[in-house]
Amino acid sequence: MFNIYYKIWVDAIVFEQTKNGQRRNWKTFTLLPVSVIQGINLLTILFWTRALTHAKIPLFFDINIFNTKGLNTLIPALLFFMPFIVLNYLLIIYNQRYENLIAKYKYYNGKLYLGYFLFSTGVFILPIIMGKILGL
Repeated sequence: MFNIYYKIWVDAIVFEQTKNGQRRNWKTFTLLPVSVIQGINLLTILFWTRALTHAKIPLFFDINIFNTKGLNTLIPALLFFMPFIVLNYLLIIYNQRYENLIAKYKYYNGKLYLGYFLFSTGVFILPIIMGKILGL
């Protein structure tokens, strides 16, 4: 299971490094998108579970700390994605572990990374679009 996880990460890392020319910020431009995609995958599973079981599974919790609705919406969204960011940082970035992974796994010219992104967003968006078209 970790094999495909690491392959996607190596593909994303090398893709970002070659695209940005080894600038310092490639870690951020790799860590955040992959973590968000993983969060979208969990959100998709929660949506499907909610739809198939007709249960009221909470996706986000309401937090009313600020006077503005925007900030009260942003905080739960950030908290939802934070575990993915921390876990990915510890598994990939911390102690330059990515260097060993790049040496171990093959680079697929960004195709694996792009495929993961397209599949994940497609699985998330396609049922929404189909529901709108079919009037569900």
